[in-house]
Amino acid sequence: MQALSLKRAAVVVAAAAHPPSLKLNKRLARISVLILSFTLSLALFAWAKQHDRRAQSPWLSRLLDRTRYGSYPVSPFYFHDTTTSFSPVAFPADQIQTLSVKDMCASFPHYLIGEHIQPVLKMGHGENRDMINAQLNSVSACFRPDELLIFSDLPETLPNGHQAIDVLHNLPQRYRLTNDTPEAQPEPDLAAYDAMYDLFQAGNLTAENDPTMKNKRTGWRLDRYKFLAQVERAWTERKNKDWYFFYESDTFVSWDNVFRFLSTLNPDKPLYLGSPSPGRRDPKTEQETWFANGGPGYVLSRGAMRVLLEKRASSRETGVWTEEPFLLKYVDVVRTDPCGDAILGWVLWLVGIKLSGFFPSFNTYALHSLPYTTRLWCQSFLTMHKLSPKDMVRLWKWEFGNRKLGRPLTYADLYEGFFLPEMEEADVRNNWDNTNWDRLARGRDVHVDSVDECREACEKTTSCLQYHWNGKQMRKCVLMPFVTLGQAKDPETVVKKEGGEERFVYTSGWIKPRIESWARANPCTVPDWVSPSTERHY
Repeated sequence: MQALSLKRAAVVVAAAAHPPSLKLNKRLARISVLILSFTLSLALFAWAKQHDRRAQSPWLSRLLDRTRYGSYPVSPFYFHDTTTSFSPVAFPADQIQTLSVKDMCASFPHYLIGEHIQPVLKMGHGENRDMINAQLNSVSACFRPDELLIFSDLPETLPNGHQAIDVLHNLPQRYRLTNDTPEAQPEPDLAAYDAMYDLFQAGNLTAENDPTMKNKRTGWRLDRYKFLAQVERAWTERKNKDWYFFYESDTFVSWDNVFRFLSTLNPDKPLYLGSPSPGRRDPKTEQETWFANGGPGYVLSRGAMRVLLEKRASSRETGVWTEEPFLLKYVDVVRTDPCGDAILGWVLWLVGIKLSGFFPSFNTYALHSLPYTTRLWCQSFLTMHKLSPKDMVRLWKWEFGNRKLGRPLTYADLYEGFFLPEMEEADVRNNWDNTNWDRLARGRDVHVDSVDECREACEKTTSCLQYHWNGKQMRKCVLMPFVTLGQAKDPETVVKKEGGEERFVYTSGWIKPRIESWARANPCTVPDWVSPSTERHY
């Protein structure tokens, strides 16, 4: 009874210390806080719908960004403050056309090349000389001869004092045979190369007698032998750089954006960076593999180069190598795959290095075919592929007049620099193709009898920004929720496999007011750096 009395007394004391009115006030305060928090959250999301999320702080951008690439979820963006290494940052845009290459290259940060980054350009002696000259007088113009490695299939002197290194001449003899049996035959593509090299050495090589040019596919198949060879040679000649950046003669590279991008990564990690393409299926693990498409360029870190080229077994007692040299170790891989970039990706997979996919930073599109969509709008671009010589030089000069101190150039900047000026002309173009099969935002087909009806169909579709009509016979009208400039294309007649012919005409149009509204609704002040993913790919 005494214990019970004590408990009752304690309850009375507690009640006196916390009267009902105080308990009610606390409960009301908690409810008020919850209501206020919920209201603020709703207001935040409603406000974000009216304002571009990327114009706000990075944490808000991470919170709100739930966009998708086609049917694939977007990997998270990551955020870094980056600063240009060029000085001056940019030249007055109205002076760019009058400045010499030497003037512009005076701003180039050579110390990054000397200490950190090794550019490696791959070409072929039979390539379009206009393309090679455009490359060496734009993207690669600022590199001194001792900074840029150029690998080819002939040793030749190039503009601006550069020297191409032949990486095929000293390939091991086993490469020149179809297999390792006594019945092996000479490998036909390398036999053509050897005959071409002999003519070159004798001073008798011409476009007409070049054995590698008689069949267009011979030159393409020869290219596969360069990939492993150039990786090994780059490491041998310029060992222990932070990064090795491999690109081709028709690759545009934004070096400022590349320098910024690589500054966010650790070069001692075994990294293989590029635009993903599907590779082999690993028979041991049943996993699908990916390789970096060679056209937009790819990067190997110092860590990756060490794993690939320096981990070789030897005898403890004698020191004799018990493992074959790098090129001989993978000769059978090269023999059985016609694509050099796929070969390199598979070899890296075999040593435990997976591709870090960075599409659309490494972009497979050319300038005229870029699809401007909200999904890549604020992303920085590192490379583009298959540019014309004219576009290569135009884009390079434009960059020198538009570079920013505190952020990389983005696709939104390209839209302002290259798409908008073109739209000052007519909003309908005959003999012009603006279609683009784009996994970022696919078009929709309807069938109509005229280009006017095609435009009306686009105007009635709220997501449609541009359209394309294939003519009266085809009646196909493509409605597109993205913006692409496109290029000139003449009418053509196509013979069908099942018989008959189809007449294609190419008429393209854009809904200018809608495009302008779309661009204004998507300001871009905070750039998106995408995290690696092979789910985003061309």
